[in-house]
Amino acid sequence: MVLRFRFSNFRSFKDEQDISLIASSLNDAPQATIEVPGGKERALRVCAIYGANASGKTTVLRALDFMAKSVLKSHRLWKPDGGVPLETFKGKEASASEFVLDFEVAGVRYQYGFRANPSRVLEEWLWAYPSERKQVWFERKEAGPITFGRSLPGENRTIAGLMRPNSLFLSVAAQNNHEVLTPIYSWFSDSVIYLARNRNVECTSALCGNNEDRLAALSLLAFADLGIVDIQHEMRNPDPDVQEEASKFVGAAVEFFKLSPDFFSDLQSPRSFVKLVHHVGSEMVPFKLEEESDGTLAYLGLIGSIVGALKNGSILLVDELDASLHPSISTNIVKLFNDAERNPKSAQLIFNTHDTNLLGAGLLRRDQIWFTEKDRAGASHIYPLTDFKPRRGENLQGRYLQGRYGAIPFMNWESLALVGADG
Repeated sequence: MVLRFRFSNFRSFKDEQDISLIASSLNDAPQATIEVPGGKERALRVCAIYGANASGKTTVLRALDFMAKSVLKSHRLWKPDGGVPLETFKGKEASASEFVLDFEVAGVRYQYGFRANPSRVLEEWLWAYPSERKQVWFERKEAGPITFGRSLPGENRTIAGLMRPNSLFLSVAAQNNHEVLTPIYSWFSDSVIYLARNRNVECTSALCGNNEDRLAALSLLAFADLGIVDIQHEMRNPDPDVQEEASKFVGAAVEFFKLSPDFFSDLQSPRSFVKLVHHVGSEMVPFKLEEESDGTLAYLGLIGSIVGALKNGSILLVDELDASLHPSISTNIVKLFNDAERNPKSAQLIFNTHDTNLLGAGLLRRDQIWFTEKDRAGASHIYPLTDFKPRRGENLQGRYLQGRYGAIPFMNWESLALVGADG
């Protein structure tokens, strides 16, 4: 469960930004909140981000995804002499970026964070809060060696000796089977799911190999009233010609980059394929995916991750939830995550959108709505709707479109050149 996320100097964001999924004292829709173990606070099941194009909506999601990917990849996949693959704010002199996450795993609250520049990791820390008391598990400073708290058993010093300047200790520890830290690493690996706007159907296809998950995916397809009555699933070996070309590529890459052949094993593994069966007249007709509409494919690309998140209690980050979808579908996806009965594992949905119907549908709490906007220097900022102290029942959709909350484009007619004008 994500509670708070703070980051700075990443892509269009220059200064420190803080986004909270801790519920406020509002009494709107209490079923849309989750009890936080060991504390009096409650967390939000859904967070929606609005803003103009290029205002930073996607970057908020990518910042959290970058943090998770850094934990997973820094030791195993980042090149030893390759630095840290940061995308820093372009208008700022080279400086450190920071990523800090407050989250809950198995009833215990944690804060994990790191600071880095494009060359190396500067700081890293992990604090645990069992019984609401802070325990320092480890702290890493640029000026000195990493220090370990008494609450963290294990071969910490030995593992620290394997750490590179551009790798995270948490990543190194998990790769060396640290018994206590591996569950934290696994949370980042299994519980943070980022779905880009150019999503594909591979996740849903793979999901259909399990009949229980296939039925769950089918129920979501039926729920959306797309005329789909079944999913046909099969595993196929790669095309022999493609497999031969892949083998040549793997051989060259293994030799050039000094990698293990196992790194490319997925290229030659059997792949999962689906066909959607439609009710056409009195017949059941399977359609190839290339015969489906863009809207069906967009939804199909979503539902695999939705099923996985609901099943495992994951955090699903969705860029442009409403892309190619009817407003009723995106509305009901939000309603699904906000519903305690249908979301018993307390999965969380964090998404950005331009669909203002969600603001007027009455299913988002006022503290579930955030905005992104750029200042005159080109730096993005994120801020909550609650800054404006909106009243319960306020016409959020109308006031947002009127510009009362900012975060909308300013259309400057004076700068518009007239096409075809003389002179």
